[in-house]
Amino acid sequence: MRPMAFLLLLALTAPAFGGENDWSNLAALKPGDRIGIIQSDQKRIEGRFAGYEEGSISIESAGAASIAKDRVVRVYQRARTRRTWRIAIGAGIGIAVGAILNSTVGTRFRNEGQDTPEGAWIAGGAAVGAGLGALAGGGDRTIYRRQ
Repeated sequence: MRPMAFLLLLALTAPAFGGENDWSNLAALKPGDRIGIIQSDQKRIEGRFAGYEEGSISIESAGAASIAKDRVVRVYQRARTRRTWRIAIGAGIGIAVGAILNSTVGTRFRNEGQDTPEGAWIAGGAAVGAGLGALAGGGDRTIYRRQ
């Protein structure tokens, strides 16, 4: 019975903690953060966060712009690193892991009569690392969404 009461209490108090539809979530942004705003006419504007008030949000994008709250559909924070940079880091880590596997497991396989080319472990590690780097994190994070 207690778990049910806890879940009911949690469900009733969750709106008090604010969700994506709380305009005050913009207080978590710092001036200069990379953000994007989707407006009610589906136009997207991206730039640096300048500030917000109860009725508007300001963004610096090829000049300063202030957008009224009633025109804002969604505010999101841009990813900190670009996908190409994550791919390069993943490939570098994959090459290092491939080199280690080549010198340990690859040597053992070659001693046992397996014909595994020496570069196969390194190339495979680079490919897997690049793929994981491309998939890892970096998505936009929604700060505010109008209901």
